[in-house]
Amino acid sequence: MIKKTLIFAVIVMLSCFHLFLIEEASASTQTMTTNIDSIVSKKWAKNEHSITVRNMESGEVLYSKNGEKMIRPASTHKLLVSAAALDLLGSDYRFVTGAYIDGPVENGVLQGNLYLQGGGDPTLLPVHLESFANGLQKMGVTKITGALIADDTWFDSDRLSKGIVVEDEALAYASRISALTISPNDDYDISTVQVKVSGSKVGASANVQLEPYTSIVPIVNQTNVVKKGAKSTVNITREYGTDRIIVKGNLPAGTQRNTNVTVYDPTLYALDVFREKLKAKGVQVMPLKTGQVPTHAQRIGVLYSKPLKDINFRFLKLSINGMGEMLTKQIGREQLGEGSWSAGIQAIRKYGFDNGLNMEQWYFEDGSGLNHQNRVSSMQESLLLHKVRSKSWYYSYLDALPHAGRKGKLIGATLENRLKGYSVSAKTGYITGTYALAGYVQGKSGKWYIFSILTQANQSSAMSTIDQIVTQIAKDM
Repeated sequence: MIKKTLIFAVIVMLSCFHLFLIEEASASTQTMTTNIDSIVSKKWAKNEHSITVRNMESGEVLYSKNGEKMIRPASTHKLLVSAAALDLLGSDYRFVTGAYIDGPVENGVLQGNLYLQGGGDPTLLPVHLESFANGLQKMGVTKITGALIADDTWFDSDRLSKGIVVEDEALAYASRISALTISPNDDYDISTVQVKVSGSKVGASANVQLEPYTSIVPIVNQTNVVKKGAKSTVNITREYGTDRIIVKGNLPAGTQRNTNVTVYDPTLYALDVFREKLKAKGVQVMPLKTGQVPTHAQRIGVLYSKPLKDINFRFLKLSINGMGEMLTKQIGREQLGEGSWSAGIQAIRKYGFDNGLNMEQWYFEDGSGLNHQNRVSSMQESLLLHKVRSKSWYYSYLDALPHAGRKGKLIGATLENRLKGYSVSAKTGYITGTYALAGYVQGKSGKWYIFSILTQANQSSAMSTIDQIVTQIAKDM
């Protein structure tokens, strides 16, 4: 009898403790709701916004303010593209670039054409093309009688995603897309060339160099080196519809200006850089052309990219727009046999539907979030962040997010100087008038929470208010 009484007492105590925890959690949620509502009413009376906070483990919605209102996601759209790529392509997926010949090699002469075939690799660099040139050199090839031909047919010929305006086309974040393209370095500003302007002799023109060097990008140099300490007025643009880069203005002596500019023809750009690598190895090469690798051609070299999970790390950390567009086309090619934006978007939408997302609350026309027509609700974006936790690749996805307040472009990245002192891993987003942040935050209780904060029609920066809301979640929960 005493034993039963003790058991009953323990059960009562545990029940009371459980009720206490529920009441405490409910009180914390109510406090958070009150505090966030206060921030929003004071700071965001004139903009449009959608905010959702969830329990990370259960996915339960703890707070929602216009949660189903569809807002521009800006670069937080990359969260969906990243998840779809990791699931549909596979976290260990590797992109393939190949080199082919269609004739025999006799006495150091290739009697035919040399082909460079793109497979949509968003991480191809000049050094990789040099490895193909090394292969030709080892084969003893010193001359090619045919042409150097680029095969970019893995993707369609549509170069620009919808929504990029004429004024932005030369800017590094608005790169043109091809299945065969390169970046100047491992920042992966896809389909761009780095323009370096320097000078020391006052009164002379500045020195303008391209990195990597390419002969198909002509330079119009209208610069003047002025005395040290003077104001720099250097302006670097690309003539619309061509590869011609115009550099003009005054450059103070002893200074340098570096800018990445998009190329108009990314396929021929990659091919020309390859030609320069071949020439450096003593291989004489004939004209550049585009075409398709014939079925009888012999593959003489192949390059495999790093696994997608490693590429995704850079994609989310550095928020690379061109990479998002290439991943979207790659998904379309692998899932539907068509390397186009329409096919990629169709496949990503199906992916979302198959994973329990309400795709009626997602609308997008690109893979980067740059398009101002894109829309998503915070309710659905936060649900995505809950769903991905069950994936085998989740921890690599989480690590790829910028970590708040931590130094380094590949650690804190776009959150390096924000939310210091709090445990936050989240994707930032910005386009004109639009600010967004979505990810994970740890509360004072030690538990983690999911949040999506989307806002548009802002007349000034909304970042401080977004950070204030995230801080409030951390303090209250």
